[in-house]
Amino acid sequence: MRWYGILLSALAIAPAHSIYVDEAFNIDFHQALLGTPHTTFFHKPDSSSNAALLYSLSDKAVLGALNPRDGSLVWRQAIAGQPRENATDAYLIAGEDDGKITTAFEKTVTTWDASDGRLVWTHGIKGRSRAIGLQAVPVLGSSTDGAVQDVILLTQPQKEGGGYVVSRLGGDGSGERWRHSDFGAKLDAVVSIATSPKHVYHVTKSSGIISGQKTQVVVLDMTTGKQIKEYTVSLDAESVSFDGELVAGSSSAAPFMITSDKPYKTLKLNVLGNTKVATVTLEDKTEDVLSVKVHYARGPKALPHFLAHVQTATRHWAEVYHINTASGEATRAYSLPATQEASAFSASTNGEKVFFTRVTSTEVIVYSSESHGHLGRWTRTQLGVGYASSSEPVSATAEVASRDVANIAVRVAVAAPEGSWYMIRNGDTQWSRTEMLAYADMAAWSDDLAADSLVQELQEEISVDPATAYVNRVYRHATELRHLPAYLMQLPQKMFGSSNDEVTARQNLIGTKSLILKTKQNKLFSVSGVTGKLQWHTDLSPVLPAESTVRSLATQEGRITMYNSEGSVIVVNATTGQLIENKSGSTPVNRLVELPGSPASTILKVDEDGTPQFASDLAPSVPDEGNTVMTIDKSGAVSGWTVGTTISKTWTFSPPNAKIVDITARPAHDPIASIGRVLGDRSVLYKYFTPNLALLTAVSCTTLTIYLIDAVTGTILHTSSHPGLLPTSPISTIISENWFAYTFTSTNPTTHAITPQLIISELYESSLPNDRGALSSQTNYSSFGPDATTKPHVISAAFVLTEPIANLTVTQTAQGITNRQLLAYLPHSHAIASIPRHILDARRPIDRDPTTAEIEEGLFRYDPSLPLNPQQFLSHSREVMGINSIMTAPTLLESTSMVFAFGHDVFGTQVAPSQTFDVLGRGFKKVQLVGTVVALYFGVLGVRPLVRRKVVERGWM
Repeated sequence: MRWYGILLSALAIAPAHSIYVDEAFNIDFHQALLGTPHTTFFHKPDSSSNAALLYSLSDKAVLGALNPRDGSLVWRQAIAGQPRENATDAYLIAGEDDGKITTAFEKTVTTWDASDGRLVWTHGIKGRSRAIGLQAVPVLGSSTDGAVQDVILLTQPQKEGGGYVVSRLGGDGSGERWRHSDFGAKLDAVVSIATSPKHVYHVTKSSGIISGQKTQVVVLDMTTGKQIKEYTVSLDAESVSFDGELVAGSSSAAPFMITSDKPYKTLKLNVLGNTKVATVTLEDKTEDVLSVKVHYARGPKALPHFLAHVQTATRHWAEVYHINTASGEATRAYSLPATQEASAFSASTNGEKVFFTRVTSTEVIVYSSESHGHLGRWTRTQLGVGYASSSEPVSATAEVASRDVANIAVRVAVAAPEGSWYMIRNGDTQWSRTEMLAYADMAAWSDDLAADSLVQELQEEISVDPATAYVNRVYRHATELRHLPAYLMQLPQKMFGSSNDEVTARQNLIGTKSLILKTKQNKLFSVSGVTGKLQWHTDLSPVLPAESTVRSLATQEGRITMYNSEGSVIVVNATTGQLIENKSGSTPVNRLVELPGSPASTILKVDEDGTPQFASDLAPSVPDEGNTVMTIDKSGAVSGWTVGTTISKTWTFSPPNAKIVDITARPAHDPIASIGRVLGDRSVLYKYFTPNLALLTAVSCTTLTIYLIDAVTGTILHTSSHPGLLPTSPISTIISENWFAYTFTSTNPTTHAITPQLIISELYESSLPNDRGALSSQTNYSSFGPDATTKPHVISAAFVLTEPIANLTVTQTAQGITNRQLLAYLPHSHAIASIPRHILDARRPIDRDPTTAEIEEGLFRYDPSLPLNPQQFLSHSREVMGINSIMTAPTLLESTSMVFAFGHDVFGTQVAPSQTFDVLGRGFKKVQLVGTVVALYFGVLGVRPLVRRKVVERGWM
């Protein structure tokens, strides 16, 4: 008998150890983005390193280091604290051998460790000035790793009368070593700096009729900062340096200025320190030149050679020039052939050698600056579906490795027009990053509506007579028998094996949702909601009218509909991204509202004054009766409109001494699973429900006021006011089920302490259990009924947070049975937090311990401090940067809600607030389950004779 128990215990040991497995980093995805590259270069993090990293500073002021091998992010820093839009005035330079890189943006200069991105030192710019230039001081002679390398900073005053300042900052963080001020230049002047091993050049190009095209150059001593000489040269109006700077070749032995004017027939060049202006003539290809960009190598040992990239309407070519530093002249060394393919060029250096790399949509070519013969030529290869690895390049940054003439290797980081950034190594595309997702400003969920043949056939059977439907069904069943052998062959694997395709398994459980993202550059992307992979992208610029913006993005039945500011409509296929329809409109749109209607949804256009009107030119349909719309006018007042066959204003509310800045309504999908809350003594506290609730956020100078109103009548149901509002603090509100929450930051007038707060309020029909108040005898409810003025019983609680939060949202499930969680973004921690709803329970006992009944209900003592534990972070250890919106959606599982956040980074995951009660864990083993069942079966067979014999023996006793 004992061996049966031993066998059963052994079979149960393994399942007991597999109850729960953490699914972090398995069910979520994160794309840590930088943005469009603004300054990019390869650089060894220290002199002892054999491999270089790829450093990039984006136009969103985000600095990062990438592993060139796979494109993975090594480290990343937002040099302004948060990503910033249009931060093209940020500067990035690298030290030669000190293992540091330095950035300058607005009023701060910062040096970072090149290996791990740690802060080394920072320098604040005093007064009303900002950084407009940053250069490294070239190191004389040989240096060792860790040697301090100073930087040269140029600052501009913010108003007339202030002076431009050139200063040398110590590379050890000791501050200014010297400074030179210039009070003669005006704010509209073009000012730049350049460095050579012995000198600093302060270049000023003034605009105006009197100054003409004169450029002033002040030469400063590198060591002392004293002025050595000053001269003026006459140059053309437009700088043609590839980075837009007036001075080219800084931090080299011979920095120079190079300019041109339309029609770009000649280039004017001045070697800094030499008063002579040289003129070079570009080759005449009998076409109008559209642009000229000059590429040059950086480095104190690099030869003074540069490449002029010439572009016409149909061709691209380049000309290589050598500069004679003694005479100040430049001579053409050779020309590269003209091609119809768009080209991107990059200059790089390896010691004294200078290489020029040409990238087209089909090939990569490396040239030496000394001769016209190519050193290496490779045909480009594709990376995969969804990546534009063969598209026309916009810009390129190359690194060339050369042992000898016969052994040349190159890797090039290329930016594509659709926003991807990819790496090419000897012609092979190694990886790609979709940096354009960092500019997403709109998003919408899209269900995968792939045609289901079974559903279509069942619908056809409904529409025909019974005899035909029966014949069709018999034929369908007979056809399905063809798949029976394959199904039987797969049955053992399904029973005893595990699925190797986790993506497919997850999609079968939660559904196949996708995210449609629209960027500020009017590009449309589709991203998998399960894996975060790019599915397709399309450019809306060719079909979107100039100076028009997308006001609304909606998905329905496999179609993406975008309503634009000038009144037009663009419809795109949600599966392929192909354009379906482009319909022009007649009425400008400030905001759009979509309402249920017949035969399709009704669209309302809202003008700048907050007046809605039917968009009959976009979606001619009749709206359903009983719709209510709220709008905000220019004065900060809110109005309620009843929409039926006509639109009529029903009420207006203007808060005293304040303006309404936001309206928050319940989510479109907000199911109610329980109308009451069961207390510990088994009594019921009935929740206050109405679909017409809305929150109004009113702001004055230093006061925040929240109004809970009935949107149909405009009746104010509850008001809460909070003085000491910090004007720059984010205000976020959310309303769901029978509760609402909002967050803000206030200052204490006495202590001036800054306090982030989270307020939550719960609505009940009565303060007494088992009592429904005035609504107890009502079977129907109307906002215009006699009991409509009855206000809910409101219980509120306030919590002090450890840091500000923003972008409040709530999890969603299909039936609303699962407990809800409050989601928020932490800008300072760069994390997404999930706050369980029971922690924010407004009924938690205050200044006392909970009673036995309250403990049974799940209540615990109220604590005004709400620490945000890192264990509550959905992003875990990831740094999710610049989130502007958090979206949630239900899945096929009632326990699970999908979460997607976008802004700068893209992050997605699934949460189960009440645990995954309807799905097996990752540790579940089919073989062990089947083995346990089989063992129990044979155990029962073995025990049955013993039990029968025992029953017989007991009968004789």
